[in-house]
Amino acid sequence: MLSARFRHVVRGARKQGRQHSPPKRMELGPGKDHLHQRFVLMVIYFISGPWTPVEGRLEWGSPVHECEWEGITCKDVEELEAELEGKISELLESGREDGVKIDVPQRIINRLELRQRLVSGEVPGEFSLLYYLQHLDLENNQLVGALPSPLYKLFNLQTLFLEQNQLTNIDAVGEYRYLEHLSVSKNAFQGPLPESFKQLKYLKTLYLHTNAFTGQVFDILKDFKKLELLDLAFNKFEGTLPAELGEMSNLTSVFLGHNEFRGTIPAEIGRCPNLKEFQIDASHKIGGPIPTEFGKLANLEFLKLDTCAFNGTLPPELAECQKLYFLDVNSNDLGGRIPTEFGKLGNMRTLGLANNDFIGGIPAELSQMAQLEKAYFQNTDLDGVMPQEICNLRDRGNQTVLEELIVPCDVECEIPTCCTRCS
Repeated sequence: MLSARFRHVVRGARKQGRQHSPPKRMELGPGKDHLHQRFVLMVIYFISGPWTPVEGRLEWGSPVHECEWEGITCKDVEELEAELEGKISELLESGREDGVKIDVPQRIINRLELRQRLVSGEVPGEFSLLYYLQHLDLENNQLVGALPSPLYKLFNLQTLFLEQNQLTNIDAVGEYRYLEHLSVSKNAFQGPLPESFKQLKYLKTLYLHTNAFTGQVFDILKDFKKLELLDLAFNKFEGTLPAELGEMSNLTSVFLGHNEFRGTIPAEIGRCPNLKEFQIDASHKIGGPIPTEFGKLANLEFLKLDTCAFNGTLPPELAECQKLYFLDVNSNDLGGRIPTEFGKLGNMRTLGLANNDFIGGIPAELSQMAQLEKAYFQNTDLDGVMPQEICNLRDRGNQTVLEELIVPCDVECEIPTCCTRCS
């Protein structure tokens, strides 16, 4: 059913058409089999527009096939039929679950990318009439409110990007049973994650950051074995990090910071062989020892654990992460000596150890970090003399230069020729 707003726009357009010369002839194709999807697109355009035009691109309504319009990608019906394993033929015979039947054009829209087009208002329910849509990108627009219930009839949807809008409700998101990629970051969501999320067992990437979600999120997500990227940062999630994280063996990136998680990082994290990035920062209830099992992660590149409550010593096992280029454990309760084994981290570029209780001298072995650009040791109990080998990293001709080297004032170090400052 068309919205009242669209009927009003159409009536206005008819009146205007009687006062101006007729538009250019549209290229509808010999079979005119795509009138349905073209009409649906124009409904969406009139309801949501006017949009920000993209210079040099074919805008919606241009007198060419709609598959050539900006942000639209189509597939031939035979190719899509093979991908959907016969679902098109099934829909032609029986219609959708809501009883709606349509004709199928030769070129079917399967992807819409309307990012930063300033699509405004509520999400048009008319999107649901593009039955075979697999990818829908509405990021960074001015959408508000809840996803309309007809939209959940897009059963073949694999990608849904809604980041950076003002949406408030996706309670039935579990209807997207084949969804693989979901981003709802930077919206206005509040409260616990909808229970229907449990049905999204095919999810590979999930972005929830920068909302006001609450509750124990891992009660819902702990069995998501296909997850590759998980971003929960900047919410109000609670509870502990479950041992089941170690069963998500496909994980490559995990971002959990700025929540209200408590407890420790489970040792089972060492069972995620593909993990490249792990971040939990600004989480004052997360602490205990840093798991030595991080050292089992041969692909780990980025580890950010600052501003938490980690204690004990730095695990020497981290030196086994040969690809590690970023390590930040700033502002914890860590003590002991800096492991000399860290000299094996030849790809290290940023090393943040400040605001802890480390003692002893800065190991000369750190000079083996040939790519080091920034090193922070300030506000610790380190002392002694800065090794000359590390000072030499500040002047290496055209090679990577150690730009920042900040130490406690108890460390003897020439400023600014070696250390950039002390604190």
